[in-house]
Amino acid sequence: MAASTPTLASNPAEPAPPSGLESRPISVAEDAPPPPARGLNASRLGLAGISVLAVVLFALYAAYLASRVEDVIAPVEIAVPSKGATAPLRTGQFAADFTLTDLDGRRVSLSDYAGRPVWINVWASWCAPCRAEMPDIDAVYREVRAAETQRGVSAAGAQAEQGLALLMVSLGEDALAVRRYMNTTRYDLPVLVDPTFAFTERYRITGLPTHFFVDRAGTIRDLAIGGLKPNAMRSRLAKISG
Repeated sequence: MAASTPTLASNPAEPAPPSGLESRPISVAEDAPPPPARGLNASRLGLAGISVLAVVLFALYAAYLASRVEDVIAPVEIAVPSKGATAPLRTGQFAADFTLTDLDGRRVSLSDYAGRPVWINVWASWCAPCRAEMPDIDAVYREVRAAETQRGVSAAGAQAEQGLALLMVSLGEDALAVRRYMNTTRYDLPVLVDPTFAFTERYRITGLPTHFFVDRAGTIRDLAIGGLKPNAMRSRLAKISG
């Protein structure tokens, strides 16, 4: 009896494809994710640039605000008797003449300094911002005067002095009270006293301290109501020292 030829059985681990479908190898490229779009990268770069610009602008704005905060300190608001002036003087107006006395009783007028730049500081010994800025006033005034001496602006001898003049007008206090306060400080500043508010006949004062910066022609080039920092003093003095 002839031996029958064995039939090879299909490998059960590899099932045949369903009828009607052909078996073909899987391509790796078909399963890979699609490449990122170019527009997405451009958008990310644009957002990064905007973020950097925003940070720079914010830093510049913060620095500007900080400089403004350092410029003028809030004044002490006061209501003083007005003997004529009803509105504060403004830049560009002529600085009206006035006459007061110093701590030794000598009469001093603004017109005594005609042709010179004049820095008028209106203050009071009880005013906290006034006391706080006095060291800076002393330092900046001495600094400017020293620079003028080096340039030969402040001449000695027979020639008239042409340098910066500082007049510190103490408002509403008598000479004894002001002298007592000045004796507690180490500053030798030109102080005028105005116990009767005569200064307000021409100058309306709404807060202390108040600064007036008068040029050589007698025109108010700048003013500030409130305490000033040293750089703010220097920048305003530069407007009248030319």
